[in-house]
Formats: sequence, structure tokens, C-alpha cells
Amino acid sequence: MFKEIRPLIGLPCGISTTPYGRRHNLGDTYVQALLGAGAAPLIIPAVPDEAALYSIYRSLDGLVLSGGVDVHPQHYNEEIAGSEEIDETRDQTELILTRWALEDDLPIFGICRGHQVLNVALGGSLYQDIPTDLPEREVAINHRASVAAKNRAYLAHNVLVDPASKLAAITGQTELAVNTLHHQSVKTVGQGLKVTGTSPDGVVEALESEKHSWVLSVQWHPEDLYSGHEWSRQLFAAFVAEVRRRK
Repeated sequence: MFKEIRPLIGLPCGISTTPYGRRHNLGDTYVQALLGAGAAPLIIPAVPDEAALYSIYRSLDGLVLSGGVDVHPQHYNEEIAGSEEIDETRDQTELILTRWALEDDLPIFGICRGHQVLNVALGGSLYQDIPTDLPEREVAINHRASVAAKNRAYLAHNVLVDPASKLAAITGQTELAVNTLHHQSVKTVGQGLKVTGTSPDGVVEALESEKHSWVLSVQWHPEDLYSGHEWSRQLFAAFVAEVRRRK
């Protein structure tokens, strides 16, 4: 019998309400990307029960924060002013897990909403709606262009990458063509985070922690580019390699 112990990567998911009741949900592309990189993904339900969450957390070797709905602005001391759909249970779940992982220096890979969750967990804030808060930037780039194209893998704009960053070292590139499916973005950068990628209109597209071994986040969706772009596969491979190294 084939036996292999793969690193266990937590994937918190969201909750949606359907005619058949509430459902926990997560895109399969995250699961497939982690499987392809040699990890064992573990989908974590959105539950604010800290005892249950901690029991799950203690089994994890790494954490991926996935895309999804908006983070409630109460978590960065603002009222709702442009935020759209919100999942408060997911907010609580992910912020708790993220802060535990940061305290323990567990590898973290944040994607889209996860990029924003990481920033908020470290005391940062968000632009609640780019077209409203930064109208001049919407003229340059439609940050929901991949949604408009009805193609999550549609490459909408480039990201300029800091040559000295972990992101550049992993991908071997200082400019990446990416998809884009968001209407919020990083405003005040969280404590200990460094901006390592921006879109041509100045939106923060990548962050890395200067205090942790491997904490990296991106505003786009590399899981949807995994099958067609080698640099996207390299991102997941580098994350899982670091998790294996620590394990």
C-alpha cells in the first residue's frame, strides 16, 4: 500500500445561504493547486468557536487564505462605506487563525480576500471600493476586469514586482501579467508588512512580512492561473516547499 505523509495545509472557507440552507464553500482550484504542489489541503469550516478552531489549527503545517467576500470594515475601525457582501463568521474564523499562525511563524499564503485579511490581521486597513475611494485609478485599470470577461483566468493587467522580494525570487520575474477580480484593496499597510508588488495605477498587489519566515500575499488569483502559467505553479510549489522544510 502506498503511504506518503504530505504537509497539511488549512483552507478556511466561507458560508453561503441557499434555498436548501447554509453551505460551506470553497473553489476547487485552491484544492487542485495545493494537491499539484504536493500538499494535503484541509478545508476548515467558518466557525467562531475558538476551542474547535484551535484543535484544527494545531494539526496544520501551513495556512492558505483564499478569495471571497469583503472583510467587515469594523475590523479596521470603519463603518460600512462601499463594502458589499460580508461574511462575519468567516471574518472571525480567518482573523483568529491568521493571528495564531503569525504568532507561531506558520507559513501563510494569502490570495485576494486573503491578501486583505492578512493586512487587516496586522492592523492595516482597506479601501472599501476602488471606484468610489480612488476614482482616478479606475480609469486606468478595471480591477474587476476578469469578472467582466467572465473568465477567471483572463489576464487584465501587469503587476510590477520588487526585484528584491521573495515573489521575484520565486517567479524569476519583476513583472507579471495577472487576473483581477476585486473591488477592494490595501490602504494602510499592516505592521511588519512590506509592499512587494503594485499595479500600474498604484494598487497594492503583493505583500510580504519582514518579521516572519514565509508570509506572502497577492491580490490576484494564482490558483486560477495554475494550469497555464509556470510562475503560478512556482508560487504554490515554493509555499509547500517551505512548509515541508519547517515540518
